[in-house]
Amino acid sequence: MSIAIHYDSTFDGFLSAIFEIYRQHLDVTSFVAERTYEAEHEVSSDLFAQPFHIETSEESARRLKRAITNAASKDVLNLLETCFRSEDAGIEMNILAYLRKLFAGLDPNYGRNPSSLEMIPLITIARSVRREMDNMYGMVRFNKAPDGMYIAEIEPKYDILEMIIGHFRCRYPNGTWAIIDVKRGFGVYYENYKTHFVTVPDPSYISAHAPPDEFTRMWKSYYDTMAIKERLNPRLLRRCLPVRYWKHLPERSLPNQTLENRGESRLQLPSTIAKSNAVASLMLKQSN
Repeated sequence: MSIAIHYDSTFDGFLSAIFEIYRQHLDVTSFVAERTYEAEHEVSSDLFAQPFHIETSEESARRLKRAITNAASKDVLNLLETCFRSEDAGIEMNILAYLRKLFAGLDPNYGRNPSSLEMIPLITIARSVRREMDNMYGMVRFNKAPDGMYIAEIEPKYDILEMIIGHFRCRYPNGTWAIIDVKRGFGVYYENYKTHFVTVPDPSYISAHAPPDEFTRMWKSYYDTMAIKERLNPRLLRRCLPVRYWKHLPERSLPNQTLENRGESRLQLPSTIAKSNAVASLMLKQSN
């Protein structure tokens, strides 16, 4: 009988499930992550598969991590976790297929082969996740609360909050701050050199009841004042700064950033401006 593995959606929970699959010789057809935001992230599973819940075991996860490191490398273990954070449909089965081939032991060099059929799609997925991680380092905007704590809201495509926390711990080691993933309903709270993971049932309540931040207002004013209208390039802006991030960027939510308030009928790309200048120059020569 086919089995659908239910786990708590964490990477250690997934590794615990893999450990039990090997220990109990389970015939698995799908994984179901018990997420807190299933309304937005539909989980598809085999309707005819028998549900099988596996509790997270730190010992089982630790043993499997050690086995992966010994059979392949620490880099491969990090890559598998990065792929897992993508939350792509079927990513658990893809990782399981790779681990089955790795632990089969038929090819002693399989763990160090980046061109295997199972590894190529994993590398592609990991590259996308790491790209968003790099982007997010510069897209977190903190607002100061009345009690002196700094709060930031993010809404990444991938589940990367736990993977980027180390960057902010090193950058703001002496502060008190929190970063909330509003899409997934949880966050990280940092104080006195300690990190705490917290559940946020209603992330919108925090932003809706947060008082105006003077530093945010000053940053908005600076951003608007320094903008050069003639050098606006919306296409390049959207390519370097995807629209999905704008919701939590104060400088992109400026009312006076709208075209109507700027007195512009539309934004012109540099290529359009160049063509207009060329036509005007040609007409001037003809008139002379």
